[in-house]
Amino acid sequence: MSSEQPNVSLKELLANNRGAAVVAALMVIGFVVMFAIVLTLLLRDSAGEGDATPTPFADSALDRANEPLVVGISDSDTISVTLDTPAALQMGGRSFAVQSQVVKEDRVWSPTFEEPDTAVWIYGTIINYVIGLPDTEENRAMLEQLTPSDQMMLTTRNGAALTFAFNSREQILVGNPDVYAQHTPGLTLILVGSEGEERLVVNGRYIVDESGGGSQGNQVELGETAQLDNLQITVTGAVYLLDRPEAQPGFAFYLVDYQIQNSGLTALDTSKLHMTLHDEAGNQYAISPAAGQLGSYPALSGFLNAGQAAQATAGYQIPLGLNSANVLWSVTHETSGSQLQVTIPFSGGSQAYQNAQATLTNAAVSLDLTSLILTGKITNPGDQPIVVSEKDLSLQTGDGSVYLLLSTNPAFPWTIAPGQSVQYMVTFQRPVITDTAIFTVLNQPFQLNNLR
Repeated sequence: MSSEQPNVSLKELLANNRGAAVVAALMVIGFVVMFAIVLTLLLRDSAGEGDATPTPFADSALDRANEPLVVGISDSDTISVTLDTPAALQMGGRSFAVQSQVVKEDRVWSPTFEEPDTAVWIYGTIINYVIGLPDTEENRAMLEQLTPSDQMMLTTRNGAALTFAFNSREQILVGNPDVYAQHTPGLTLILVGSEGEERLVVNGRYIVDESGGGSQGNQVELGETAQLDNLQITVTGAVYLLDRPEAQPGFAFYLVDYQIQNSGLTALDTSKLHMTLHDEAGNQYAISPAAGQLGSYPALSGFLNAGQAAQATAGYQIPLGLNSANVLWSVTHETSGSQLQVTIPFSGGSQAYQNAQATLTNAAVSLDLTSLILTGKITNPGDQPIVVSEKDLSLQTGDGSVYLLLSTNPAFPWTIAPGQSVQYMVTFQRPVITDTAIFTVLNQPFQLNNLR
């Protein structure tokens, strides 16, 4: 018996077995399709190399808790994290259920709200959580009354609680994409849903839980040394400069002198350090290069080598006559999110502020009975300018209710030169529960009666 097998060609085999022919054809087609897909992806990646910009915004399903998400944090670095979506926002004694929505390609965000106490989170914003609230009178009043001592808490679906402290408040154009920036850990709240070209935006800075150890979240006084990651920073002095021609009208310069030392093993890129100044009203001031040029030391720049120490000055432009017992100087490390805060006594324009003479000459209810119109005069008898802003006026009733300032004439800020006066007219919401209220201007109270 011969062991040789007959020679059968592939063509003959497929002809005798129609099922095998079909399978083989499908395998060939599948291989061609897969090769085409891979080639297309390679060509697309090659064509777009260097031009792609990481985005935190999703383009499909929203309910993706605990999925990996890649978020761009610089031109060259990304960080892969687990997406633990926000579930609830607590602030001002209220709680908001948080939904997820996306921003359209035109970068204009117009979310929809199912209920008044519902907030909407922009899907993918997990470094700086961006959340929208309905633009109602109640929500606007809540955001406008926030102070640096107020905190906001964001609870995620996995039960994590993230705490933020009120940092700043401003009006931003509807189409401004900067509000979605993902550079610094924080919380951004936006009032949406009303007409107009601007939206009220509130920013909160992330408060690191100190119970876990480490040096993050340090708060020290002038002259004390704070640890920020591998850095040791000490504020050695501060100077308030009046009447500088380089400053804009109505403003002065404020210089913070400090010493910084890199105690780590690698060089530090100092551009990753963000230094801001805050007053007690929550206003935030950015670095002013013009002010920094007047300092005792140069501005911090470049790299700080391992073990190297330097003395530097951070300069800021602040309103003339700023009334704040203290200012808060904060340094945030962009990469790690670590932050330190230094409390600095401030006496800049306080004396002029206290010497100001305010009068109230008339109080009247509007014809439609919805508002209260107050007129008066402020005189500056001192030798320093006084700057009056919205925070310097208030209308309250005995039950603690605070009423909104609707309009002013002239517009803020009111800059009053030494020896000069300003006539003012302001309009507040009219109290309807009681017939008495207290109007305060520059810490000088006036009792109003018969409001009903």
